Amino acid sequence: MMPRASLLRAALFVAAGAALPCVGLVAPVSAQSFDTLFREGNEAFFRGDYASAAARYEALEEAGVEDPDVHYNLGSTYARQGRHGRAIVELERAVRLRPSDEGARAARDASRAIVGRRHAEREGEAGVEAGAPVGEARFAFLSEDQLAALVLALTLALSGVFFALFFAARERVRIGLGVAAPLLVVVLATTGLGLLSRRGAFAEGPTAIVVRDDAPLREGPREEASGRARALEGERCEVMSRDGAWARVRLGGGREGWVAALDVVEL
Repeated sequence: MMPRASLLRAALFVAAGAALPCVGLVAPVSAQSFDTLFREGNEAFFRGDYASAAARYEALEEAGVEDPDVHYNLGSTYARQGRHGRAIVELERAVRLRPSDEGARAARDASRAIVGRRHAEREGEAGVEAGAPVGEARFAFLSEDQLAALVLALTLALSGVFFALFFAARERVRIGLGVAAPLLVVVLATTGLGLLSRRGAFAEGPTAIVVRDDAPLREGPREEASGRARALEGERCEVMSRDGAWARVRLGGGREGWVAALDVVEL
């Protein structure tokens, strides 16, 4: 169930759909058709026609629209349909574009909890491993653009400190600058690593979410290949390579193998 605040925001979308910015909009979808699709999707959602709502939001994404509200609404629609793997994908995208969106975070975590409970009830095991890596999670409250701006600001600040240190005449000022410089270096290095982690510099491939429950993890990229394990709906993974309709993935616990490419969606 969506949080109360999220339902209120979704209701406002119906009335204010025309004011939503068309981020990343590409031809042949016009601003007018964007507004129409978004409004129709919202209206279908509130009618309980989740299939029609999902079709409208998906059409916007396929047209190149990259907007946190579209991702949020589509994720909420998938959740109502019980498609929690895909809901996690869309809600994670919404959070990445707008890290301050607590409603999207709550909805994403709710879907994670649902698939975790579903698996635990069936297998008697703990929930799926779906969280972001520690290095990325530490900066989850900042978008990638905000992290890049912070790195730039810290770099300029550090350069200013070194410049001032070179020309400072008073001993007290030099001591203060000498203390500030290593602190700025540490903060800059930490933030820079966070930005690199967010951009996937330390991963072997793009991050993806498993959208099928109990997706077979096979030895090779073919249906006849023997299964070595299974991937759970909502699990986070790295797509290491692709071969036609197959994707080689790495999941938590050191599990690797091939899954049908349709069973994972990149963030």
